[in-house]
Amino acid sequence: MSPKEQRPQRKQVATSFDVARRAGVSRAVVSRAFTPGSSISPESRKKVLKAASELDYRVNQMARALNLKRSDLVGLVVSDMANPYRAAQIDALAKRLVAEGYRPMLFCVDGNAETEQSISLLLNYSVSGVVVTSGVPPESICFKCAERNVPLVIIDRGHHYPHVDQVTSDNAGGGREAAAKFMRQGNRRLVAVEPDLVVFSVSARVEGFKRAAKSNGCELTVIRVSDPSYASGQQAADRFASRPVRNAGVFCPTDLCALGFLDAMRTKHGADIPQELSVIGYDDIPQSSWEFANLTTFRQPVDEVATATLELLESRFADPELEERQVVLPVRMIERGTTL
Repeated sequence: MSPKEQRPQRKQVATSFDVARRAGVSRAVVSRAFTPGSSISPESRKKVLKAASELDYRVNQMARALNLKRSDLVGLVVSDMANPYRAAQIDALAKRLVAEGYRPMLFCVDGNAETEQSISLLLNYSVSGVVVTSGVPPESICFKCAERNVPLVIIDRGHHYPHVDQVTSDNAGGGREAAAKFMRQGNRRLVAVEPDLVVFSVSARVEGFKRAAKSNGCELTVIRVSDPSYASGQQAADRFASRPVRNAGVFCPTDLCALGFLDAMRTKHGADIPQELSVIGYDDIPQSSWEFANLTTFRQPVDEVATATLELLESRFADPELEERQVVLPVRMIERGTTL
């Protein structure tokens, strides 16, 4: 038998994830069980210690100490940069990171597969954290980031992901406020432009609008389009004009969609807005304030999103064992000339 064959197989070292799974608790509870003075119930501590003993788990104090030393790189995984709102959001994030001494690494992607690949590549660069504004990373990559103590923050996704913090604006609340604005000015016939393309933030806005309309007894019409783009807004206008609704309030879930709707209704169908119908968009992109549009819309707080994202990253730098958190930021209606 060769020396290599005689060499004993190295035992795989148990991690806090393994202990958490065995004990049926969160990773944060495992951390508290081994931290003097931490708040934890006797029952939970007993379960963690039993699982740790069975797995021969040992706290790696050196790894904890080394974890305090981080690079200044933070990955940004984004898409749809042609969208003016998305560009403003990334601009605010990058500037805030630089102002706080970090160096952003930008990866533009198209789809969930590219999101996963980009995060994996960023981990090879020993980034301190990753921010994702597009795509849905699979659970496997979320676990990989957590195992390496690389905080992952997702913006405007809305669903629960293990070991991931989230920042979003109150999209459903914005939709409800749009319906309330129409009702205050006397519009009881409400129209929702609803894209087939599922995007969490857009879907939440439309759903909030529809629920508010129905709960207040309004007549609701839904115009289906493929996506929340300018071209889809034009298509929505054509469908609206083919079966017009008098004194309607029309909610478009993005400003690009609303601008397409406005252009087509005015130039192609001769509509007098807001005398014949009112229109509200969402995002407050620069073009919405231009004279040709003068669009009533909702402003998302891009600077506050950037601040909240950085705070989540840095708090997890200090304590990787924190439970998942979600920050929901309010939006603000900007009233202009497409409503009364």
